[in-house]
Amino acid sequence: MKQTTIGSYTISQLTLGTVALGIPYGVFEHQLQPSFKDALGLLDCAKGLGIHCFDTAREYGDAEMVLGRFQQEAASLSTVVSKFKLSKEALSDVQKAMQEARASIADSLQALEMQKLPICLFHMSSEFDVNQVKAIIPQVMKGLIAEGKIAYAGISVDHPLEIDCFLEETVFQVFQIPLNVLDQRLLQSPIWKKVIKTNKIVFARSVFLKGLLLQNIQQLTGNLKEAEPYLIQLETLAREADMSVKQFCISYIRDLKGVSSLIFGAETKKQVVENAELLSGPSIPVGLRKKAEEYFNQLPEYILTPRLWKI
Repeated sequence: MKQTTIGSYTISQLTLGTVALGIPYGVFEHQLQPSFKDALGLLDCAKGLGIHCFDTAREYGDAEMVLGRFQQEAASLSTVVSKFKLSKEALSDVQKAMQEARASIADSLQALEMQKLPICLFHMSSEFDVNQVKAIIPQVMKGLIAEGKIAYAGISVDHPLEIDCFLEETVFQVFQIPLNVLDQRLLQSPIWKKVIKTNKIVFARSVFLKGLLLQNIQQLTGNLKEAEPYLIQLETLAREADMSVKQFCISYIRDLKGVSSLIFGAETKKQVVENAELLSGPSIPVGLRKKAEEYFNQLPEYILTPRLWKI
């Protein structure tokens, strides 16, 4: 498995997202939260396969605590990425923002049983004013780094095009962006070339769009029924590439220049093993990549944005 580094920290090409280990997260029926014991076994399985990077957040329930326990039992440190949010009021008051951030990071470090958080991201929400975030968060991150609470700072965006607002902030060395084959909003924008040129760490999340890309079209409900023609086309492209849909989704994002690591969620060891195997799968032929870009370049926002799903 390929790796990249930031300072002394290693980032594996696959990053295990831990939200499902801390809270009931699944949207679709077969997605279930594992027990604490199974969660530890899942983490151990991931590390044994060369996955040394784990994504979590304060709002992921017990996920940080599970990771902390695993870190102690494994007797070896991994690269942990955690996130924090702020209240709307804090975005107009740097002192309040710093207080809230310190408190959140302190809770994260206690749960993770760590002295310093390797990578800390601000969890951007589209309801926040971008200009307020740009004015406040870099100061907060610089303060947290100066105090030795975090090693590297970044931002996790809600809408992929929001990243353009933060690329020039030098304190942001890491970005987390929703990217998948159906979501061409950023990939077909000039902003993506800017992202690549920054040569910063880029985590791609939502590779399977919270599981939607793997769903049986007969089981779609609500406004997700309108995703049917796109999922049929995805199945057609995968078949033409002689791949499973899951392999097509992984290969598409894996081979994008500028992506450092793919974040995937899992509820079982089997899913971890399968995703690790898919990472070494074949590349998609250039012609089929172009077909995907052409067909998926105008999807409705309510399909690409899980918080807009009505199922």
